[in-house]
Amino acid sequence: MKIDQRYWRFFKTKYWNRLWEDLEIGYLDKQLLQLLIRLNMDLNIYTMSSCSGRIVFSDSTYPWSREETSIVFKKHGFIDLNDILNIIGKKIIRRLWVNVSGPIIHLSVSKPSYIKLLLNIAHEAGLKHSGLISINKYKGFIIELMSGVKLSHLLKTPDKYITDTSELETLVNIINEVLVQGEKYLNRLREIVNRKIPIEEDVEIIEDAKKRGIILY
Repeated sequence: MKIDQRYWRFFKTKYWNRLWEDLEIGYLDKQLLQLLIRLNMDLNIYTMSSCSGRIVFSDSTYPWSREETSIVFKKHGFIDLNDILNIIGKKIIRRLWVNVSGPIIHLSVSKPSYIKLLLNIAHEAGLKHSGLISINKYKGFIIELMSGVKLSHLLKTPDKYITDTSELETLVNIINEVLVQGEKYLNRLREIVNRKIPIEEDVEIIEDAKKRGIILY
């Protein structure tokens, strides 16, 4: 499929501006800012959504459930024993799960050759679950960069604790260890991207970043 470059550019500008809006209101994971800027510095890439890794406690039937799910607690960083003790004491309706996920970045490219380029970069960094997820004439070739870093653990049902409180400190340590593994992949991705991107500089994006006070090199 041939991408409509005019519309693709419209979406790149839209998502670039949204990045800064999300940063201002606190939605953007600041740990990813420099990496996202670097990717956008290439004329043929724009970033969409991203997460450096997170810990989520949910009240849901299954850890992957989307419907009838309530987020009890979410954090893009380490937790401690007090966090989990406070969470596990809350009343729930379904089941209380803790889910840990590694970094994930959604981006678009305008050229087919960039699909292989970015997937090679992702795989080199250890994000082995990355792949092309959709093709859109206007939004481009949509790629998901993702590692296999993941943990799901059932803590309790409405009437029963599944994990004994004496084991919670061990669980906290494992949860944080999983998050660290995701950070290692993210750091590796950042290092490789800084070496290989941009290939073709996006002058408009670079100049706008400089006006915002960003040091690019």
